[in-house]
Amino acid sequence: MNTLFLIGNGFDLNCGMRTAYKDIYPSYIAEHSSSNVISKFKQDISSNIETWSDFESAMARYAGNYDNENDFLECVYDFSAFATDYLTKQELKFKKYLQSNKFMSSFSSEMYNSLRGFYLDCTHNVINIMNDRLAGDISHINVVSFNYTTIFDMIFQDVYSNMRLPSVPVLHIHGILGDDPVFGIDNESQLNVSYPITDNLRQSFVKPYFNGRYDKQRIKDFQNLISSADTICTYGLSLGESDLSWRNAIISRLKECSNTHLFYYDYQYLYADYKVLAQKMTIEESAKQKLLLSWNIEAIDDLLERIHIPIRKNIFNFSPFFKLMPDNL
Repeated sequence: MNTLFLIGNGFDLNCGMRTAYKDIYPSYIAEHSSSNVISKFKQDISSNIETWSDFESAMARYAGNYDNENDFLECVYDFSAFATDYLTKQELKFKKYLQSNKFMSSFSSEMYNSLRGFYLDCTHNVINIMNDRLAGDISHINVVSFNYTTIFDMIFQDVYSNMRLPSVPVLHIHGILGDDPVFGIDNESQLNVSYPITDNLRQSFVKPYFNGRYDKQRIKDFQNLISSADTICTYGLSLGESDLSWRNAIISRLKECSNTHLFYYDYQYLYADYKVLAQKMTIEESAKQKLLLSWNIEAIDDLLERIHIPIRKNIFNFSPFFKLMPDNL
């Protein structure tokens, strides 16, 4: 039985890193630009920064403000370069923190417990199914990261090293810092433009197109991991419109394989309030219905039974270590 973890930016945020787009914008906006196009772009972000919480989807909408792709791409390139530099500095600071303060063992221990027990606190029925299939067996876990940073990789490899197991590489479907990070949307229909869309724009802002031109193998590898997964667990990842293709691939796996289960960690339910177990189960059922509705999927019983949204449960919980972190992280 194979378990597949899909990791998003929520993991880095859980480490105390400031890697959300809202963390990047202030310094980006403050940086002087000699380009009128970019200066106007920064002013527009600054005037309504809440609508830019997701840069990629917001940029797809904003694309309609231009008469041609050149001005649009000038802004995409400028922000992407700045964000890459910003995230690189965040990553280096955090890696230095782990190494210099010798807290790797604490982070590694928390990750080990999270990988092993991500399905605990669900119903006994679900726990029994996961126990029977050894869903938390470290030797049968694969990871796909949607992050550009390699913080997860660093701690993950330490877990394997401590267990004296062969290391398992983390697949970064959107590239990594220092090599090929790609910002963008899922498909060109999401672009709000009236001008022609060229291959230049596609490979600059449509992630699957870029991957097809740059690294087809990681697409195949991800597809294979999904098609062979008996259990899928997403953490810190919304699987929104900018990753629609992968969301659809996961949905297809759930529909085609009646044995596959999905655990979808959603931050909004981390602090959900309930008094008795039956109430907790009701909250989860409502959450699953809401999720499938947002994904435009019919909420049939078989599917609902194999989708699990942990209520008031967290994994990769590194917050106890925050007070020991330097303030300037």
